[in-house]
Amino acid sequence: MAGPINIRKDLNLRFTVWYSAAQGFYWSAFCSSLNFASVFLLSKSFRNSQIGIVLAVANILAVFLQPLIAGLADRSEKITINGIIIAMAGTAGAFAAARCFLSHVSPVLAALFILELTVLFSLQPFLNSLGMRIINQGIEINFGFSRGFGSLSYAVLSVLLGILVQQFGTNSLSVISVGLYSALCLVIFFFSKCQFALKSGTVQTESSQGQMESKSANPESVLSFLSHNKRFAALMVAVSLTFCSHSMINNYFIQITEHVGGTSKEMGIATGIAAAIELPAMMLCDFLVRKIRCSSILKFSLVFFTVKTVITLMATSVRMLYAAQVLQFCSYALFIPASIYYVNEVIKEEDLAKGQAFMTAATTFGGVTASLFGGLLLDSEGVGTMLLVGVIAAALGAAIGFYATQRVEVKECAPDKTQL
Repeated sequence: MAGPINIRKDLNLRFTVWYSAAQGFYWSAFCSSLNFASVFLLSKSFRNSQIGIVLAVANILAVFLQPLIAGLADRSEKITINGIIIAMAGTAGAFAAARCFLSHVSPVLAALFILELTVLFSLQPFLNSLGMRIINQGIEINFGFSRGFGSLSYAVLSVLLGILVQQFGTNSLSVISVGLYSALCLVIFFFSKCQFALKSGTVQTESSQGQMESKSANPESVLSFLSHNKRFAALMVAVSLTFCSHSMINNYFIQITEHVGGTSKEMGIATGIAAAIELPAMMLCDFLVRKIRCSSILKFSLVFFTVKTVITLMATSVRMLYAAQVLQFCSYALFIPASIYYVNEVIKEEDLAKGQAFMTAATTFGGVTASLFGGLLLDSEGVGTMLLVGVIAAALGAAIGFYATQRVEVKECAPDKTQL
C-alpha cells in the first residue's frame, strides 16, 4: 500500500508545484501590466478619463471574448486548456513587446494596451478552470496555496516595480511583462510534455481506474445557460457591482495614494501588503470550505469589500491606506477561491469552463463601469467622490449577493468531492 500512496502524494505535489508556478507568473504579469497601467499611461501624457477608456474597452472586449473561447473549449475535444493558455499568453506577450517600441505614439499605444489587457483578462478563467478540472479528477492540488502563491508573487513584484519605476522609468514595465508572459508559456508548455493529457473537457491520468465519460458536444448556449441558472445570473450582477468598487481602487490606486501624500513607491508597498495577505487567506479558504459552506464565505467576503472601500474613503494618510489594504484578507482573498469552488458546485460539469468564464466576465464587466466612471469622476470631482460611488456600488453588490447566492453544503464544497 505504501507504494501507491507515495506515488499519489508525489503526483499531488508535482501538480501543485506546477500549478502554483503558472499562477505565479500569471499574476505577476497582471501586476506589471494592469496594476501599473495608470502609472505607465500617466507617464505617456494620458489623462485619467483616457486611461479609463483604455481599461473599459479592454474589459468590454474581454466580456465577449471569455465566453466565446470557453464555449469553444467546452465543445472541442482536440483543443486543450494548456494550448489555449499558451496561445493567449504568447499573444499578450507579443502586444507587450510591441509597446516597448511604440510607446511614443499615443493612439497605437492605447490600441496595444487594450489588446494586451483583453487577452490578459480573458486568460484568467482558463487557469481557474484547469485547476478545478484537475481536482475533479482526484488529483489533490492545494488550489488555495497555488492561487495564494500567485498573490505572493504579485505582492513581491509590486514592491519591486514601485522601486524600479522610480529608478529606471516606466518603460521597464513593458520589458518585465514580456518576460513574465514568456515564462508562463514555458511553464505550461513543458508541463504539457508529460504523460498527463489535460483536455479542455477532461483531465485524465494513467493512474485513473477508467476513462471519464465524454460530455455533451452541445453545451447550453449563453442565453439558455443563464435562463437555467437564474440565481447565478443574479449573482453575476452582484459581482459586477462589487468589482466596480474594487476596480475603482485598483485601477486608480496611484491617484488615491498621491491623494494621501504617497508616491509610486508607497503605492507598490500598499499593493504588496494586500497581495501578500492573500496567501494565508487563500490557504485558509481550502480549510474553511471543509468546515463552513462556501456560499457563506462568499457572502462574508462581499460584506468586507464594502468595509474595505469605506476605510479607503476615510483614509487621510498612507498608513491608513495600508490599514485598508489589510482587509483584502476578508474580501478579495476569500472571494476568489470561494467563488471558484462555488461555481464548481452549482454549475453542471460540462459547463464548468463557461461558468468560470461568466464569473470572470462579471468581474471584468464591473471593471468597465469602474474604468469609465472612475476616470471621469477623478477628472471632474476628485478621489473622494469616486470612492463614495465605490462604497454605494459595493453595498448594492453585497445586498444582491445575499439573495442570489445558493446554499451549498459543506461536504459538497470540499475540493476532493469527486476524488477517484
